[in-house]
Amino acid sequence: MHYLLSHTLFFIWSLLLYHCATVYAQENSQHGTMILTVDTGNVVRKGADSFIGINLNYIRDEDANRPKARPLVDALKQLNGRWLRYPGGEKSDFYSWAQPPYDKPSAQSIGEYADYPGARMDFDAYMKVVQSTAAEPYVVVGYDSLKRTGVTKEDWIKSAAGLVRYANIVRKYNVRYWEVGNENWHNGTATPTEMAGIVREFSEAMKAVDPSIMVGSSGSDKKWWSAFLPAAAPHLDFVSLSLYNCYNWKSYTYFPQNLRSDTIAQVHEALESIERFAPPADRARLKVVVAETNSKDYTDNWKDKNNLGHALVVFDTFGRLMKEGKVQAAMLWTTRWINDAEATQCQWYALDKDNGVLPVGMGIELWGRFILPEMIQVRGEKESIVAYACRSSDEKRVTLWLLNASTSATSTVEVRLNSSTTFTGIKAFRFGGNSPDDEAPALQAVSAPLLKDQTIPSVVCGPISITILQIE
Repeated sequence: MHYLLSHTLFFIWSLLLYHCATVYAQENSQHGTMILTVDTGNVVRKGADSFIGINLNYIRDEDANRPKARPLVDALKQLNGRWLRYPGGEKSDFYSWAQPPYDKPSAQSIGEYADYPGARMDFDAYMKVVQSTAAEPYVVVGYDSLKRTGVTKEDWIKSAAGLVRYANIVRKYNVRYWEVGNENWHNGTATPTEMAGIVREFSEAMKAVDPSIMVGSSGSDKKWWSAFLPAAAPHLDFVSLSLYNCYNWKSYTYFPQNLRSDTIAQVHEALESIERFAPPADRARLKVVVAETNSKDYTDNWKDKNNLGHALVVFDTFGRLMKEGKVQAAMLWTTRWINDAEATQCQWYALDKDNGVLPVGMGIELWGRFILPEMIQVRGEKESIVAYACRSSDEKRVTLWLLNASTSATSTVEVRLNSSTTFTGIKAFRFGGNSPDDEAPALQAVSAPLLKDQTIPSVVCGPISITILQIE
């Protein structure tokens, strides 16, 4: 009897110990994986609030093309993108901004773009949008082969120099950033070695008009950079690239399953190529501009939908790019493509037919609406959580974005504010929807979590969502 009692008590005691140990392990596991520390004194980037931008479409963006919609300027102010690329991407190489003697804008589309419908946005109209939104103008001067465009290299160069003269000497717009051609590695435009020589001719002609401008040109991969940069770098101030980083993802599911993978590897390759292939005298000053980016799977396995899943990947891509100090800017592709009727179904539209913001556009509005001037370090990201933070220059305000990429798991995060500032208030917002395929995700205010002693003990982050905390 005594033996049975002893073993029974021992068994109960063992169960109690096991239960306590399990609870302790779970709690410590939760705290070990879900504690985030925001280091307000560790600045990753200054000028974070002037980093993100968007491509315009001069063929379709003019307000005359949708007279019942709100003005384009109002939509761009809502996005709060700080760079506006004009006239856009590939259509830049089929765009005539004026006819000789290049003294007055008269936007015309040539070649395969000539028959696309739409009132064209000429250069002065573009600059009016730039000035109304206080954005940084970023202009692509066209160049492509005579075979594809019917325009000689000499005429392209005269047109580019004429636009610099009109913009900065005649009109005094002070356009600083100029890109020579769009995706010059594409469509057989030229070999990288040939393109280096062409870029030199453009740069010399354009800077002869205005020596203060910054000239850039594009590339694709290490093979291109290794042949292009040795000769081109002395005549460039930045290099540009198009970042479409979802190749063969097949679906949104790839994102949470590979959240720690390098989704901006192409940018890292460009930065490494500058250090390896550019002449030593040019390496320190050369920066990278991501002229186009979007969550495109070019195998077409993850369909081109305008939904929550694509928006979350767009948001995260900009966050990763912002952490790279030698990336000057990054711009979403694009305000819209050609047919407004397809906007709600196609990721190539940040804006709908009424200039309302669509999910993919929200991928940059979530930055533009809440961003502060200085990006700061966040430590402790684990599992499906990715965190980004910015602060005001006086350190009195902090914005924290918590992306939960999981399609099913809710995560509870403890946030510790490592700061000399005492914070006393929080406003909270959530961007999310029912599934990655949700075509109408919403951003809404939610109840603010408790803030005590520089700690936010419990922030509940639902699946496929971004939680935004404004801390003051």
